[in-house]
Amino acid sequence: MIGSIIIEIFFLRIFTKTFKSFILILTLHFCSTININAQDKTLILELQETLDSSEIYDQTKRNTINIIKSKLTAFDNEKLVDKFNLYNQLFDQYKVFKSDSAYFYSLKTKEIAVQLNDSTLINKALLNLADIVIAVGMYKEALDYLQKININFVRDFDKPMFYGLYGRCYSDMAEYSGLPDFSQKYNELARYYRGKTLEHTEEQSFFNSFMIAFNKYSAGNLNIAIEDFKLILNQNLKLGELALTYFILGEIFQKKEQNDLAEYYYTRAAIADIKNSTKESLAIIRLSELLFKKNKLETASTLIQKAYADAQFYGAQQRKLQVGAILPLIEEEIVRNIEMERRRLYWQYVSVVIFLIITILFTSIIFRQFKRLQKARGAISKAHLQLKETHSQLIIVNEQLKSRNVEIEKVNNRLSEASKIKEEYLGFFFTEYDNIFEKFNEFTSEIEKNLSMEEYKKARYHLSRYDLKKEKEKLLHNFDTAFIRLFPDFINEFNSLMKPMSQVALKEGQILNKELRIFALIRLGVKHNDKIAQILGYSVNSIYAFKSKIRNMSIVQNENFDQNLIDNTTIKV
Repeated sequence: MIGSIIIEIFFLRIFTKTFKSFILILTLHFCSTININAQDKTLILELQETLDSSEIYDQTKRNTINIIKSKLTAFDNEKLVDKFNLYNQLFDQYKVFKSDSAYFYSLKTKEIAVQLNDSTLINKALLNLADIVIAVGMYKEALDYLQKININFVRDFDKPMFYGLYGRCYSDMAEYSGLPDFSQKYNELARYYRGKTLEHTEEQSFFNSFMIAFNKYSAGNLNIAIEDFKLILNQNLKLGELALTYFILGEIFQKKEQNDLAEYYYTRAAIADIKNSTKESLAIIRLSELLFKKNKLETASTLIQKAYADAQFYGAQQRKLQVGAILPLIEEEIVRNIEMERRRLYWQYVSVVIFLIITILFTSIIFRQFKRLQKARGAISKAHLQLKETHSQLIIVNEQLKSRNVEIEKVNNRLSEASKIKEEYLGFFFTEYDNIFEKFNEFTSEIEKNLSMEEYKKARYHLSRYDLKKEKEKLLHNFDTAFIRLFPDFINEFNSLMKPMSQVALKEGQILNKELRIFALIRLGVKHNDKIAQILGYSVNSIYAFKSKIRNMSIVQNENFDQNLIDNTTIKV
């Protein structure tokens, strides 16, 4: 910039000989720019001051948490209801601050609720679990928790949270779904549950007013929704409620393409989130994206770095992905601008050297230009290091995604395996059913014929020929045959888990013995002792004894034997 000013001064002196006129023009332009941007700079300055004080707000949050924890240690272990309430307070403190701690204390609330055998408290604990897993993007797990809840045992003041979590979960799923059919379905479910939420909120409460305004926004009535949200801002709101209201107003104005107002409300939401120590803030990400589009790169970079640090601290995968999408673009644009500035400065420097031959007057100005060039090179070097660090962090996120894909592949393999088992044993069931039916039909026909002809000796003879034990053995033999068809290496894989002297050796003609048959059923998914006993015709105690005997002779820990067997046995491809 100095180089361009030098050139302008040089030509102005040649053509006008009035250096003072140039200084006056430059000053007037600078002052007008300050007047135009004064309001934006005031708000951005407040945001920067809030960012600089974020550690103070976080320490306040930690102090509050420590006070609750100190109360917890002072309680008698028998006061379970009081402990439940304190665990619930810790969950409320952590749920916007650190996800893994929030999850830990939600499990603690569930543990206490189970000890109390209180259905309403158990449901509250499940709501806490669903709340935190939605926050970190685990939507399937959230629905699993919510579906365990019996609404009849949910307290009236917890019902808005129950339906609200359903609505939030389906709304987030719609946002991240790449298929229009699923997005439409999830949005319909979200609207349904928002309606149910509204039915259970107290009139004129923040939640009630917010849901009414939000439903108008979702229905496309943007101007009416804006007025409703502005009325909500007149209430005495907590920081979290204030941040949420500002954020939705930012969303509305961005949808209306009024980016200056969107920037204002996103900034207000970001300030409230930082003061509330909310580490799962979408407002900061939205604001950084908007500032990036407006080419306010320095502030955008500061905000996205804050968002990334918060996402790392909090543990929200979907926020990491959102930050990962915008962070490289901002850093790349910063480096590109610095590089362009470096090249521009370079040519200005060359021009200044040429003009140095004409006049010694510019010597001091050239020296300052050189110093600025050195500073620019340092900035490029620093930006390059930041890019390398960002790249390393993106690689880590990539590895995490690969790990998730491996887990999904394992689940798919399990589903495929379950499908093969179902197909094989459905065929086995119907074949055995037909054989038994034919035998029984033939048997009953023969008996009825003997009885009708009063040939009672023949009837008794036929009855004596029917050997239930033999039929049971035949059925088990057929079961063994079907199982070995599915798992041809089962015996070798089973023996690989046993000590050398304890490996199973089958007698001639045997396919499976009773111990192998028990663990074959476990491999097929039948894990309860009473079910296994019913199928094989043993007592539950006998099944327990057989399983304990085998586990004690294995080379793995007893409690891990069943899972090792399942993982190590392979189904026929």
